[in-house]
Amino acid sequence: MTADNRRADFRIGVPAHYVRQMAAWTCADLAPLRLGLARLGSPLLLQSKREEAAVRLLDISIQGLGLSIDPSHPGVEALVKAEACHIYLKLWDPSVDQPYGVLSVFTSNRIVRVVRREDRLLLGTRFVRFAVGSRLEKELEFLDAQVCGVTALAHWCDNLSRGEFANPGEARTGLDLDNLLAELSYVLSSGGGAGPGANEDLK
Repeated sequence: MTADNRRADFRIGVPAHYVRQMAAWTCADLAPLRLGLARLGSPLLLQSKREEAAVRLLDISIQGLGLSIDPSHPGVEALVKAEACHIYLKLWDPSVDQPYGVLSVFTSNRIVRVVRREDRLLLGTRFVRFAVGSRLEKELEFLDAQVCGVTALAHWCDNLSRGEFANPGEARTGLDLDNLLAELSYVLSSGGGAGPGANEDLK
């Protein structure tokens, strides 16, 4: 196996608290280079609270991503029957220099695998295109993702794999209210204690 193939096949598991928001749409055509928001419409699946997620991001590679889906959700049947889908990810992207950072990525994907496992459906995708926001109109402008993948997402995976991201609450002593649930999850999972520099209770 060549180094390039090894890198392309490498998949990294994504901790649940790194996903701030995710949405999925069915896609009938992967060819258009522009897509207006009105034409995109409302998503079939939306995750904004991971405890109640109908869809969860399991892993990412340079070529695609894996989702775990609750089969009872109303939008699942249409997604599973589709050959392609759009997926929007808003990921926690913390670093020491930018502890409040996020990475937002919109991809067009070919659905390559659907497997039922226990009470969930596992769905595998391959990136075909990724989008950037138009500077002039409420439209998505697409670039090819099949040759080099999604560069920003590959960089994000590399940083996560190397442990170069700060966990919520570690990069600073204050509280980022925009990421309250992720910060809460970190504090509770680390024993419920206050982080360094936290104020003592007033007596």
